[in-house]
Amino acid sequence: MRTLSIATLVAAAYIAAAMPVAAANPPMTLFVDARDATHNILHVKMEIPVRAGPFTLVYPEWIPGEHGPTGPINSVAVLRVRANGAPIQWQRDLVDLYAFHMDVPQGVSTLEVTFDQLIASQDPMATPNLMILNWNRVLLYPGGTHSDDVGVEPSIELPAGWQFGTALEGAQRSGDTVAFDRVSLTTLVDSPLDAGRYFRRVMLLESGGFSNELDIVADQPRDLDISPELIQDYKNLIGETDALYGARHWTHYHFLLSLSDAIPFQGIEHHQSSIGRLPH
Repeated sequence: MRTLSIATLVAAAYIAAAMPVAAANPPMTLFVDARDATHNILHVKMEIPVRAGPFTLVYPEWIPGEHGPTGPINSVAVLRVRANGAPIQWQRDLVDLYAFHMDVPQGVSTLEVTFDQLIASQDPMATPNLMILNWNRVLLYPGGTHSDDVGVEPSIELPAGWQFGTALEGAQRSGDTVAFDRVSLTTLVDSPLDAGRYFRRVMLLESGGFSNELDIVADQPRDLDISPELIQDYKNLIGETDALYGARHWTHYHFLLSLSDAIPFQGIEHHQSSIGRLPH
């Protein structure tokens, strides 16, 4: 039998301690049926690991990039919780309206949670030809947890033939359903997805393990015809930021650009992507 040195054991313990907690705990699964996105409805199905006893689910309230308690709780409809085929009764908190309390019966290890997200009830996020998905709108998660410690396996079913852009990695597409690599809840919320009938991907950089691309969705196919000069401006921007910062804090960066008169203007920075919404 091979004997391990103390140094080896210490190193192994250090590596294990440094691993993200989200990678060690059983993940939630999140499936978004976006086939009704053109009608401004998303259908959500989650499976959430639990233990028996009192349990609280919460809907994201404080949203990165918006700097306030702007989570669109009023857009959540038809919330149902089930376990082993039986319904679980839940009670909304009387003070914190983003929290839902329930008792998990003995023998239950997973909750199945379904609800609809009405994505036009506040700012419109979809048209007949495109959709902007902020993942914080379509999930619940265990109360009392840190978002870095919650693992999620996300997937989405798009309207027929639609293409997408996102900083999420490991996309595996089967028909119109796309599954992504497991990520922390923090990373998921920080990785929006744009999808549309009219889509164009422009590669700006592929070098040394880094990539940078421009992902465009538009209400009109003609809006995808951007000039070579504008593409060169985006490429120049990469070199300019390299010169300014002297380092890249991203690996695969996506400029997510939506062109529509029906979607309100907005620009938000994320770790490995940016949201740009402009009229077409």
